[in-house]
Amino acid sequence: MATNYVMPKLAMGMNEGIVVEWLVSEGQQVERGAPLMQVETEKVAYDVEAPVAGWFHILVPAGETVPVESVIGQFAASAEEYAEIAGAAAPRGTTASTPAMVFDDKLTSTGAVMGTVPAAAATAAGGGRIKASPLARKLARDRGIDLATLAGTGPEGRIVKRDVLAAEAVAQASTAAAPPSATGELSVKGTVPLKGMRGAIARRMTQSLQTSAQLSHFSEVDATGLLKARKSFIADADAYGTRVSVNAFVVKAIALACQAVPIANSAIVDDQIVLWNEVNVGIAVSLPGQGEWDSGLIVPVLRNAERKGLVQIDTELRDLATRAREGRLVPGETEGGTITLSPTAAMGGEAMYSWSTPVLNLPQALIVQPGMIMPRAVVHKGKIKQREMMPLSVTFDHRILDGDPVASFVVRLRRCLQAPELMLA
Repeated sequence: MATNYVMPKLAMGMNEGIVVEWLVSEGQQVERGAPLMQVETEKVAYDVEAPVAGWFHILVPAGETVPVESVIGQFAASAEEYAEIAGAAAPRGTTASTPAMVFDDKLTSTGAVMGTVPAAAATAAGGGRIKASPLARKLARDRGIDLATLAGTGPEGRIVKRDVLAAEAVAQASTAAAPPSATGELSVKGTVPLKGMRGAIARRMTQSLQTSAQLSHFSEVDATGLLKARKSFIADADAYGTRVSVNAFVVKAIALACQAVPIANSAIVDDQIVLWNEVNVGIAVSLPGQGEWDSGLIVPVLRNAERKGLVQIDTELRDLATRAREGRLVPGETEGGTITLSPTAAMGGEAMYSWSTPVLNLPQALIVQPGMIMPRAVVHKGKIKQREMMPLSVTFDHRILDGDPVASFVVRLRRCLQAPELMLA
């Protein structure tokens, strides 16, 4: 009897998934644990393994968006059974397989960092799957490049990011610029479908602004002592195994401030304000794209920041950010955040001293956004001196926090950042 295969639920908040590509062909005999398909959620793309063995019948084509637990394929226990369910001749050269049994879905995260333009599965000349890194697959999908036309320069001929970008550069160089429209109509440079990650960002940002009472608090932090403390960590980076970043100090300061002002580490859940014991800091990570027009954003979570030291926090931050950009986060790593850090200073670009208003990551009560540290002339101990100053923006939900607790949180946060020895005790 054929075994139905359903769209797996890969994360708590997942309601639907996109079948980005089938990693097997119609009627192929599949072993249990073999790569079966790539699924895209609102946050990450995953390679999903076959839970059973059998001849696979595809019911939903690549590119379709399907609700979780909807039947998208079937495993036949034999070639003859496949022919019966697929209405086709039995595959040649096949032998009967043992009856399929139902197991929990297995999955592994891939490097496909949220592609939005699904493409058909690339296959090699012999019918096998082309060797390509997940990030290369994502870039090829986004740019409409056929992997089958590329020669890989990675290990064992694997197609990697540089191969896709090189092919794109060649294609762009060979395409003459379109002449201006004689009618004055606008020409289209590109399109970005509002689905997948981009659609999720659009929905959640709109929902956040429409359903919460958001206000922002702006202040400055004298980060001169922080940078001095960081230099001592950098000097011993070999011993620590990492160059402790400014973001690690900020995460630790957030954790201590939340412990001092517990209402800052809370959320509205089922018409009540819930205060959390753990301080799980979500870190906003910008995802790679060709430019601003096709970039993305994901928020992996560093858990129990209140229990960890600066070195451990920095090590985990770097690991989360790296795996987020490479699309190697696993299910659950973007869930369970209680407060968010939006580190704009890490985005690079032209140095500028400025504040902005980060949007709340609902249902959280507060989001912290430090700016780029830059030297400024300020009054310090009664004299005008050059100090390393950091702009600081804190957006909060006024339904949860009033001005006084927000001020207390910011005071504690600034105190920790201006006196980093408080975080080292």
